[in-house]
Amino acid sequence: MPDYTALGKTPTFFSDAVKRRNTLADWMFYDVGALTQKEFTMLSRQTNLEGAILVVEPSGSGDSVRIQKFETFRSFRTEPGELLRHFSIAGVGSSDVGAAALARSLANHLDAPVGAIVAGYGMSDLLSEALGGWLFFGTSNQLLNLAQNTRDMSTIARGIIDDKGVTGEPTEPKELPGTDTRTLIRLLSEEERKIETILGHSKGCLSIAYALQSMAAQPDQQHINRARDIDIITTGAVVAFPERLNRVRQYLGSLDWFGRMNSRMHLPYTNVPNAWHHLNSKMNFHMNLPRVLAGDYD
Repeated sequence: MPDYTALGKTPTFFSDAVKRRNTLADWMFYDVGALTQKEFTMLSRQTNLEGAILVVEPSGSGDSVRIQKFETFRSFRTEPGELLRHFSIAGVGSSDVGAAALARSLANHLDAPVGAIVAGYGMSDLLSEALGGWLFFGTSNQLLNLAQNTRDMSTIARGIIDDKGVTGEPTEPKELPGTDTRTLIRLLSEEERKIETILGHSKGCLSIAYALQSMAAQPDQQHINRARDIDIITTGAVVAFPERLNRVRQYLGSLDWFGRMNSRMHLPYTNVPNAWHHLNSKMNFHMNLPRVLAGDYD
């Protein structure tokens, strides 16, 4: 079991306190115990950069490190090797630790590496989280649903796709909710990449929905058409996706008032009995993520 007090040094007392708070949130919401001591220590010492990508392999033996971090899309895209097909985005107060823990759960299920897109809900979101986490998520998702037929989202996504080239860093419009969304749009726009799975938890589900809605709003439908058969799984939130997607599975715990008040409850979802918002299997009333991924509740 990782030593959850083994935190790295940060520039100021305040940022160190925020890092500790984020790591505690990661422990509460995710199976951080699936990370080795070396992996936990490495990730907790690093700066949490929103939009960064962690390549997380399935669990290995001993205290090995099977995680590689790419701080920019350029560095990730220029790395040699087979293109990743599976991705995840964590939420709530997640840092690199939470992002990696969620991805490790998916990687173990698939027995394949997973790209964890770091949501980076850290210092900039401290006040809003203190006032209710992602309480405004529900309103944002309603506005997203109303906006899906407008030209605004198409323009934003088009700017990201056209300006990025193959491995470049695009000019990032401020209208999108986060760099994690921009990173996912770039991945979805790569014609040579076949994405098979996208897993989201909590606030990360909104990033996935926004990216896909943005792609669907474009006049050129090639990217959203390629996304039709991606296995999209949301946990702890029910969000609006383009209707043309064929494999959307949304899960919400029967005890999850936190996720419920920020969800679109009129949309189809699967109720997970006796589960709250967290995925930490060491805590009571957790959502059993391995069973969710296996489709046991469907």
